[in-house]
Amino acid sequence: MATVKVTLGLTDRDVDNANYIYAWTRSRTRAQAVSIALSLTRYLIDQRRTGARIQIRHENGTIERIVMTELENLATPEEAEKALAVLRERSAA
Repeated sequence: MATVKVTLGLTDRDVDNANYIYAWTRSRTRAQAVSIALSLTRYLIDQRRTGARIQIRHENGTIERIVMTELENLATPEEAEKALAVLRERSAA
């Protein structure tokens, strides 16, 4: 798989989150930690698109529904395709 170098303007909170994921997942690099976060987010989006809810089952058996506002109001397929087309155009330029 080819890699693409990307430069991001991250907030202090973003860096802290990347460092946290790096440490707890034993990532080789912070780039790998960001990749893990992106893969997890993609999986969650795919699940929400099918109507699945995100829940956590605690050790004591209780179930807690997780609501992430970013995943509650996903783009329509048409909106997502339009956004991807814009990114493809920018990459080609």
